[in-house]
Order: sequence, then C-alpha cells, then structure tokens
Amino acid sequence: MLLLVTGVGLNLLQLAEPVSRIPPVAQRVGTFESPVHLPVWLNLALGVMAVLASMERALRLRYSSLLDMAGH
Repeated sequence: MLLLVTGVGLNLLQLAEPVSRIPPVAQRVGTFESPVHLPVWLNLALGVMAVLASMERALRLRYSSLLDMAGH
C-alpha cells in the first residue's frame, strides 16, 4: 500500500508541472513547480511498481474470504 501511494504521489507531483505550463491551464490556475525531480529510470520504476502494487491489491481484494462470505 505504501509503495502504491508513494509511486502515484511522486509521479503526480512531477506530472503536474508540465500540465500547469499549458497556456489555458496556466492562465486559469497558475503554474506549479514540482519540488521533486527524479531521473527518468526512477520515474519508470516507480510507475511500474505502483501498477503492480495496485494489481496485487485489486486481486487480493477480489479473492478475499470476507468478501466471498458477503456475496452468499
């Protein structure tokens, strides 16, 4: 869970910077400078790990005995 939140949070912070520089967005909400600047390889690794963590979480919740009992 921590890996999922960390990966998504850091990638969203870095994604907000270029999106905020689009002229209509910059005029409406201003620009944002990310306090975090990670290398490309680390961004990709965090993104892949976040996807894997979310898939693992979804699969585990799908086959939870607690959820299976509630369905019957």
